[in-house]
Amino acid sequence: MDIAEEPENQDITIERDGLRVFLEKMAGNMLSGATIDYSDDRGFIIIGMPQTSCCG
Repeated sequence: MDIAEEPENQDITIERDGLRVFLEKMAGNMLSGATIDYSDDRGFIIIGMPQTSCCG
C-alpha cells in the first residue's frame, strides 16, 4: 500500500465523500462489495472481503 496523488496506468479509482482510492484492477475485483475502514489502534480494516483459498 502506498499514498499517491494520481492513479497509475489501469488503476481503478473509487471516490467517496471526497476521498479517492486507487486500486489495481485485480485488487478492485477482490474488494468488490467490501468495506474499508480505519481504526487508530488497528490501522486499515477490510470487512466483507470474500474468502479465497491460497497456496493450493
